[in-house]
Amino acid sequence: MSTADHPETDGQTERVNRVLEDTLRSVCAAAPRTWLERLPVVEFALNNAVHASTGFTPFYLNGDASPARAPHSAWGD
Repeated sequence: MSTADHPETDGQTERVNRVLEDTLRSVCAAAPRTWLERLPVVEFALNNAVHASTGFTPFYLNGDASPARAPHSAWGD
């Protein structure tokens, strides 16, 4: 458990932040300044990925069994 003053002590949050950062870094390797435009697509992908610990996607666990569709693609599609 962590306090509001020390969120860095929350291991689960740190792990999620690391995965998000690593994914954005990988997706934006060729154009680092595009991370803001690509964030919605990365967020969608991470929320639609099955987690090994639960066997479910975050979308499913939050009540959205199947998201309608991906957000407007940041890749120019």
